[in-house]
Amino acid sequence: MRLPAGTRDWLPEELRRKRALENTLRGVFERWNYVEVQTPGIERFDVLEMGIGETVVGKTFLFADRGGVQLALRPEMTTPIARLVSTRLREAPLPLRLSYVQTTYRYEEPQEGRMREFTQAGLELIGPESADADAESLFSAIEALDSLGLDDARFDINHWAIADAVLRHFEVGDDAIEGCKRLVADRNLVALRALLAEHGYESAIEPLVSFATMRGGEEVLERLRPLCGTAGGREALERLGDLLRRAAERGYGKRVGVDPSMLRDFSYYTGFVFEGFIGEVGFSLCGGGRYDDLLPRFGYDAGAVGWSAGVERLLLALERRRTGRQ
Repeated sequence: MRLPAGTRDWLPEELRRKRALENTLRGVFERWNYVEVQTPGIERFDVLEMGIGETVVGKTFLFADRGGVQLALRPEMTTPIARLVSTRLREAPLPLRLSYVQTTYRYEEPQEGRMREFTQAGLELIGPESADADAESLFSAIEALDSLGLDDARFDINHWAIADAVLRHFEVGDDAIEGCKRLVADRNLVALRALLAEHGYESAIEPLVSFATMRGGEEVLERLRPLCGTAGGREALERLGDLLRRAAERGYGKRVGVDPSMLRDFSYYTGFVFEGFIGEVGFSLCGGGRYDDLLPRFGYDAGAVGWSAGVERLLLALERRRTGRQ
């Protein structure tokens, strides 16, 4: 008898390792003064649709109850937390520090590190829109991976306003901006060249291909300064520069870098974003960012920043490291 694609059984020793990892993460969350919450695995689809973007909508398990209400298995945790805060916790004093370790579901093509049923563990900081809050989110993620023995994990940071500013600098119009951002994020340089040529932006092709391959530290911010002429772009560079300085002060300077092409696949991100990874696996282990526009969609006026990690991906990374497999 076969399981549904993208799911698995957990045998006793496997489950013991999974629970131990989850409890280690919970210990980090508690040290950062986050309290755990739990939401239903099933949400109304119209609620989830307010947060997740088109890409994730296409990967959401949908069904209707007997009353005809369209429901969904939650594909991520940030939107359910936003719903929870805007309804059950709207009178609670800010800031709110909430954590979770819960099962989520996405209709993915199953492969190593990508399942249809998986566990997310993460944090959401509700209220402050400051650089301090962004730093707290990033550094708590670094500490979480360190606590598991992944203390050489590297973290890429970015800001959503940078891509918009650079595209405006090269006079790319609204007809091509979203397509360009998607291809830059995918690092699909062939398709990026073709799209720009199709829309008549030949002069922007080589500069934007160069932009899509930038990666590094302060030198990347210096290269970007002449290209980020908008107020949002300049502010974004300052915010990233501040994070790099804070990381260096904490001893993380060699582990945090700038990747201006890294754009995460949720529509709610509004600013700072990041991902963490190690060399043994070809996918991110954790990621998150700022989403100041999400809670207002639920009628609750507050900024927010947070991150999540894939528990199964972390287990796979630790197993790769233990066995020395690439």
